[in-house]
Amino acid sequence: MRQLRNKIFFAFIFFLYLLAIGEKSASAAAIVNPNQVYTYEKMEQDIIKLAKAYPDLITYRVIGKSEYGRNIYALSLGKGQPTVFINGSHHAREWLTTTLNMYMIEQYAAAYKSGSKISGYDVRSILNNTTIWFVPMVNPDGVTLQQSGLKAFPAEVHQQLIKMNGGSKDFKRWKANAKGVDLNRQYAADWANIKYDAGKPYYKNYKGEKPHSAAETKAILNFVSRINPEAAVAYHSSGQILYWYYKQTGSWYDRDHAYAKRIGKMTGYSLVYPGPNPSGGGFTDWFILTYKRPGFTPEIARFVDETNPPVSEFPRVWKENQGVGLYVADIGSQLYQSRIAPVIRQANKQISNAVSKSKVLQIYYSGSINDKNDIVISSKFAHAYQLANKEIQNAQKRISALPKKDQDRLDRQLQEANYYKNKAAVFIDTVNNGNKLASMNAALMSTLEKGILDKNTVDQYHQFSYQLKKTEQFINRLYGPHVRKLAAEKYVLPAKITKETIIYEISRFMLMEEIEAELNTNQDLSLIEQKLAELDRLEKRSIAIKQAGNKLYSGKYRNLPEIEKILQDMKNNILERAGAVS
Repeated sequence: MRQLRNKIFFAFIFFLYLLAIGEKSASAAAIVNPNQVYTYEKMEQDIIKLAKAYPDLITYRVIGKSEYGRNIYALSLGKGQPTVFINGSHHAREWLTTTLNMYMIEQYAAAYKSGSKISGYDVRSILNNTTIWFVPMVNPDGVTLQQSGLKAFPAEVHQQLIKMNGGSKDFKRWKANAKGVDLNRQYAADWANIKYDAGKPYYKNYKGEKPHSAAETKAILNFVSRINPEAAVAYHSSGQILYWYYKQTGSWYDRDHAYAKRIGKMTGYSLVYPGPNPSGGGFTDWFILTYKRPGFTPEIARFVDETNPPVSEFPRVWKENQGVGLYVADIGSQLYQSRIAPVIRQANKQISNAVSKSKVLQIYYSGSINDKNDIVISSKFAHAYQLANKEIQNAQKRISALPKKDQDRLDRQLQEANYYKNKAAVFIDTVNNGNKLASMNAALMSTLEKGILDKNTVDQYHQFSYQLKKTEQFINRLYGPHVRKLAAEKYVLPAKITKETIIYEISRFMLMEEIEAELNTNQDLSLIEQKLAELDRLEKRSIAIKQAGNKLYSGKYRNLPEIEKILQDMKNNILERAGAVS
């Protein structure tokens, strides 16, 4: 019995220890306090703290400024390529939705870190596969005015604000932004026919002079365009109802209706079924119509009239909505995969075509080459290369529209096509450079055979030598040793014979120009005599290389009598001048 009591005692102590650890963890995770009036300033502080507490999971950015210059913040939660979008406080008096957004961010992040579930959803799995973007407070000016009144705004606009508030200094009913524009009547979804428009700046229901004119609306539009969400939720209050429909038809209607019924079951909110011509202008109206994707507008909390729901409503609100963000993220992942799957199939097909057409190129740059005359770019080769290159470009274009992980995988598959294409490209570049070298070779020899040897000839020789080196570099990159050997025979050998035929003539000409310059400026005959001795060596080397070359390639190393005459005349002139100086 004593042993049993001891076991019970230690088990109880262990339970208290676990409880203490759990309370400590919960306390450490508590950044967002929902049991307070949640202000713009408090939200700013909490955003920074959340990003610091979960740096690998939460990021934030400023996506725009309100009409009075307050930051409009967006926070990302998750690591997946697909995105969904949740926002709050389009309406000033509905700031409890900001509390819900911020609390949802923290609770999901904490559950991710601990590996726990919320409403049966595996948070870590969902956030690894999807990113949820939040804009917790779309309307920071309006929220601030509703919570703090005139003191939060410049004195010069107080009378204007009072006028828009129907003469009252009590702003608890305020719904619009601080310029009197209802932000949820600003979106281009049948904007011209919005019902019950106030007709002028007012605390509620004024749709503005034109759609998307408010700074806050512009920020949301631009942001949605950037993140391209698969689904969206715009939280409002109050009434515990769910708007989800805006002119969907057919399978589009059936899909979104099924999603809405699931959210209705999760929250207990009643689905709203508007008539065939619902009044538009709302964020989710615009999102549904523009993107053809699901958009939901839950009205949280029990109905209150023209004021904010009390803070005491939040526990009930959280219980109703704690799984909504995760469910919508799961919807986003599924929609993204169904949308991207056909693109991936098309990309795979395009890659297969690219590989098939690129493989054909092998015959042209390797398989059909038996002698040097086969090293050409035939019209068939050029056409096949263009087809392969076009298929590769088309595949790359399709791949670029895919998520990064799919891009990396498909890029690796496309490498095979690029391999064959690049080998063909090297062959084409080699032939083009080889043909250019052959043309320069012929032009240089023509110049010399005409008996022209001057500075222009020297420049022509240097350009020819550079092209020879360049062509050799391309040949060394050709596919297959037999192709490299034949290309060298076709392009490099004739050029090298020309170069060895004339290299010492060019060198002698350049040396004698140096000697002539020395004679004009320098009376030091010892230096001139050294260069004359070098000239003699070059003359002997010129004769020797031609003799050796003709033993290997009979008649290829030609004598150039006109050039020899020019060189001899230059030498005689130098010797005469040097003798006169001495």
